[in-house]
Amino acid sequence: MGITRLKLYECGYCTHPERIAYAKGGWKQVKFPAIVALLHHDKYGYILFDTGYARHFMEATKGFPYSIYAKLTPVFFQEQQSIKNQLLQDGISPDEIHYIILSHFHGDHTAGLKDFPDATILTFHKAYADIQGISKFAALRKGCLLDTLPSNIEDRMKLLDQQASVELPPQFYPFTAGYDVWGDGTVFAVDVTGHAIGQLGIFVTLTSGKQIFLCADAVWLSKTYQNLIYPSAIANILTADVVSYQKNIMKLHHLAKQNSELEILPTHCEYTWRKIQEGIVYE
Repeated sequence: MGITRLKLYECGYCTHPERIAYAKGGWKQVKFPAIVALLHHDKYGYILFDTGYARHFMEATKGFPYSIYAKLTPVFFQEQQSIKNQLLQDGISPDEIHYIILSHFHGDHTAGLKDFPDATILTFHKAYADIQGISKFAALRKGCLLDTLPSNIEDRMKLLDQQASVELPPQFYPFTAGYDVWGDGTVFAVDVTGHAIGQLGIFVTLTSGKQIFLCADAVWLSKTYQNLIYPSAIANILTADVVSYQKNIMKLHHLAKQNSELEILPTHCEYTWRKIQEGIVYE
């Protein structure tokens, strides 16, 4: 028993100059997709990792102050790209999504939460505490759109970092501790604070033995950790914890070197996007 399948979906994209995410990049605008993963556990059913862009994001950014977000970060999204509608195309209804693992509370990750009203939201208390009770202006500075959060979110959340941490398998070193989400060793949530406070990533082991690290926004581009070329100083202005961010990039660098079989998939990376375009499904 365990995770039998993992499929990736692209749910719109935003654009930024490449140099923002990669200090040796150019100033041309490049596309950064919002990617969602659908996991299937043969006991717990369908599980989403994040929710990408959705109409709730577009609606929220029509009005002030969140309209500032849309001006600074151009978003390209059509309604059929929402994870809800893409799942419907695959024959999966919203009420079949039993859990959503939310990596962090930025708007491009929370926008689809309202489309799955029956799902339990698994996240870190550390992440929610960072945005709990703050004003819309304060949330905007953190990249969060409070209007995309369900009104009953606190009733629906299960806070993974309030359970005891466990030692991770050696193949995930230098990540050494995390939280066993299902208690069966198939999904471990780890703290990758940096881009956002309390951001989490998940190590997934499929029943086939394939291992994947969905590292969220620990990096935007894979070549960041591969080449140890950090984001520009401009990006640091928008980074919640620069020191932790750089430490996690270094961890990813060493992880990739010591475990070449592990698939590391950042949420916004062209490498991850290409897996979708190639029709790859992990089983």
